[in-house]
Amino acid sequence: MYARKCTQLASFRIVRLMGWCEDVSMRSAAQCTFYSEALCGCPSIAQRQSHGNREWHLGVPYLFNGEDMNKVTKIAIICTAGLLASSLSACGGSSSSAGAESKEITIWTQTSGPDAEAQQATFNAYNATNPTYKVKMVSMKKETFNAKLATAARSGKDVPDIAVVASEEVPTWQSQGILAPWGDSLNGTKVTAAAYVPAAWKAGQVDGQQYGVPGTMPTWISYYNKDLVDKYVPGALDDGIITFDEIEAAGAKAKADGVYSYANAWPFQNYDNLYLQMGGTWLDDAHKISVDNKTSTAVFAELQKLADSGYMVPNGEDADKAFLNGKVIFMPEGTWMLNTFKDAKFKWGESLVPQWDVDNLVQCSGTDQYVIVKASAERSAEKMKGMAALMEWLQSNQLEMLKSGANPSATGMLENAEYTSMPQSFLLKDSKMSNAVNIITTPGLSYVNSEIDARAWDMIDKKADIASTMATIQKTVEQKVAQH
Repeated sequence: MYARKCTQLASFRIVRLMGWCEDVSMRSAAQCTFYSEALCGCPSIAQRQSHGNREWHLGVPYLFNGEDMNKVTKIAIICTAGLLASSLSACGGSSSSAGAESKEITIWTQTSGPDAEAQQATFNAYNATNPTYKVKMVSMKKETFNAKLATAARSGKDVPDIAVVASEEVPTWQSQGILAPWGDSLNGTKVTAAAYVPAAWKAGQVDGQQYGVPGTMPTWISYYNKDLVDKYVPGALDDGIITFDEIEAAGAKAKADGVYSYANAWPFQNYDNLYLQMGGTWLDDAHKISVDNKTSTAVFAELQKLADSGYMVPNGEDADKAFLNGKVIFMPEGTWMLNTFKDAKFKWGESLVPQWDVDNLVQCSGTDQYVIVKASAERSAEKMKGMAALMEWLQSNQLEMLKSGANPSATGMLENAEYTSMPQSFLLKDSKMSNAVNIITTPGLSYVNSEIDARAWDMIDKKADIASTMATIQKTVEQKVAQH
């Protein structure tokens, strides 16, 4: 399902070039904003965003336009990871390079507005427990965050103890020698794989080591109008799962009443989910991105079918508004839309994103990660344990950060009655649902998603051939990957 301001999807414009730009494996939007400040269409972390005239959070990796990225790299100078690593110690460092170790845990976050306020309220509550190491939070916009973190890491001075980053950014920052693993500091604590949604915990790992501890989890789910479900497909949600067969059945009955059974408000989100549900894989045998295949064709054939049949909200119409007006039965959207939909004048609910195969449940999601930033002075074992204690406390004390719609990645929040009364909590209450969570961190997939957003409706509306368009997307993605 989060801050960065996106003027439009798949767009990128430089605000201020800071000197030079990292250009490495291109696994996330962080890679070429390390030393530049930018506004870009690159969804990732649970931050408040602007998409058209609405606010949203982010779910899956999504990179900026490759042509514009090329403009940056022509200006930029590539700096190797060794340059950064040479100024950092091999162990976790403190937030100051000289003097006595601070009794504060400094945390940098990439949030602003209500999300930053919710984070601050959470850390204030932790500080009120009178821990040995209290938290000092510093929030900033994404572009500022990347530039400041890279600059601080290069010098090894005045770095934060912890940074909150998107899951897909963890391998990138780690490859630059900027992060330290949590390591032994988690021994003897409740911060273990068993305490988190499996995919969220795994997303914090690099080369078998735990570099990130998962935080909140924004997700692309499905909202539904209970009244319309009961009218057109009664019993469809008895198992808590919406299938495309049920969407088609509902559409056939509702069409005469001017009601749609499906909406495609954000193409790449629906494409990613349906592609994996149909058994697609992102990498070929050579471990390269491969989407020019029968699975991609099948995805758009299904979306074409829904559009041709009149079951899908047509392109260009406001799907969110149509849902609020009682004209959409099943509405795939982000958990971040909770505050928009909660006052709807009908009974509504949340479920997994629509599924193709009930025996292969796939629910794409994003999650933020708490990572340790290296510095020139080694942190004491006591401070590392203090940081681990904070992670342990957060497992069951994230309520303020969840009120905008996100889920926690830690199952400890299931003990909180207020959280379990929230509509999004279905994702953690049922292990079948939480085990379906898939957090995508595939390098290069963001280029695919950019192209899907730009070309999806031409394929759906039959203005462009599916097979030839996917071939073009494949070629474009290969070129972008080669450039970076």
